[in-house]
Amino acid sequence: EYMGTIITSIKMFEGSEDKGAQPKKDDISLKKKREQFTVEIRKQKRDDEISKFRSFGDQSKKLPSIHDSIRQPTEAGSEMDRLHKHIDECLKREYKDSEFYDLMKCVMSEDLFQQHFGTIGLRKLLAREGSSPIQEIIDSNIVIRLMQFMLREEQPHLLLESAWVLTNIASGTSQQTQCLVDKGAIPLFIQILGHKHSVIAEQAVWALGNIAGDNTNSRDMVILYGGVHKIVQLFARAKTKKAIKHIIWSLANLVRGRPLPEFDQVKPAIPVFARVLTMEDSVEVLSEALWALVYLTDGEDDDKLQVVLDTGLTPSLIKLLRHQSSDVIVPTLRLIGNIVAGTSEQTQEIIGAGALLEFELLLTAKKSVILREVCWSLSNITAGTEEQVHQVIERELIVKQLLQMSLTAEGDDLRREAIWVLSNATNHGKPEDIYSLVNAGLLEAFQVLLDSPDTKTVSVVLESLYYILLCGRNNFREPQGENIFLSAIERMQISTKIESLQTHPEEDVYLKALLILDTFYESEELI
Repeated sequence: EYMGTIITSIKMFEGSEDKGAQPKKDDISLKKKREQFTVEIRKQKRDDEISKFRSFGDQSKKLPSIHDSIRQPTEAGSEMDRLHKHIDECLKREYKDSEFYDLMKCVMSEDLFQQHFGTIGLRKLLAREGSSPIQEIIDSNIVIRLMQFMLREEQPHLLLESAWVLTNIASGTSQQTQCLVDKGAIPLFIQILGHKHSVIAEQAVWALGNIAGDNTNSRDMVILYGGVHKIVQLFARAKTKKAIKHIIWSLANLVRGRPLPEFDQVKPAIPVFARVLTMEDSVEVLSEALWALVYLTDGEDDDKLQVVLDTGLTPSLIKLLRHQSSDVIVPTLRLIGNIVAGTSEQTQEIIGAGALLEFELLLTAKKSVILREVCWSLSNITAGTEEQVHQVIERELIVKQLLQMSLTAEGDDLRREAIWVLSNATNHGKPEDIYSLVNAGLLEAFQVLLDSPDTKTVSVVLESLYYILLCGRNNFREPQGENIFLSAIERMQISTKIESLQTHPEEDVYLKALLILDTFYESEELI
């Protein structure tokens, strides 16, 4: 009754003897593997948290210098001089919650001095850690008034403070952020991205990052209004590490989230992220840029990968694999994993830059997340060309570490990732490389792993055994004509274990066991 299904299974493996053909990385098993990792990307901590900042803390200590940077020279005793002194007093003043409604009235006043007093006071109340009167401000219907202040080019202090208040409102709940979007704040912030005073432009970056980080609809609106292009332009003239940090954070919020934005709309951000990898030492900034590039290369579009590679970032990626922080190493590995899932040429660029040596070193790491990422990259490489498989297999330490991981790593998932690397190598490698793997102890590992309670592990092992036996039948025979690998698995009683798997409850397992027995033993033994 199994024979019809077995024939179908045999067809899955047809062409595996033709090692001259270009291996495809989108076969069923590999595609599933990539999908699993895509799901994991969505589960990253960075996606579970809403990516927002609130402007408080050390920033407040820099207020006088921030305002000094936009202050124009004035004559002593002039109206503008009096206003500047009034602003200084407001900045030094402590505001109490009990003054909230008085501050509202000042904001709505037509008096310029009171407008500054009220707006600075609200910003200071909002900047406090803990409870913040965001909802009270929204309920008081002064958001439109603050947006009007953002149009006051002749009053840069008022423009800055009103933008600051709205930025902090955007750091609130989704409903509070949506209030700003509904009232038209996005194009206003886009407009002041080009402001001559960098401190005002940077405030807009902060606000747009908050808005884009709230939900994908808001993110797409920021993109639609030209936010990516404007922020990229601002990066070109950024002079401080703080400005670069906010720009990268905001751009990263514009490229993440599901569904992903249209690639062509966010593509201009790629050179910025790539540039940061060569000029920044901040773990936070590097991590933001790397995760952004991970999102930009997610999926199965090799053209996207090429756009990233064309920035020349490959040497930087290899260098970052030796970074001290796992917050940098993990997204670097994830990005490399995306790239080596691309074309053979793209994979070779990573190999040629020295990735295999770094993988060899990282396989000694203690963190399972790093080990898993290394294995994922290696499994995509061993699904490549024969020569690429050979470059992995000739690194004996990598093979040794993978074999050890397949038996001793904590958790079925990590052991399975190590097995995937070896299994793909048996499928895509040269006969001599498969022979080397067997000599290194692959069959001994499989002898143990066939007893694993993890069905997926057993399935991968059976698939690999099929390719090993196929290689032996075509390339390695004893003087009497026996398949040397078949003789080995009989000697090790692996064949007995395969026979017992004919009754396994999982269809995928028993069909692969039947396929091996049907292909390499007399058909009557199967019956």
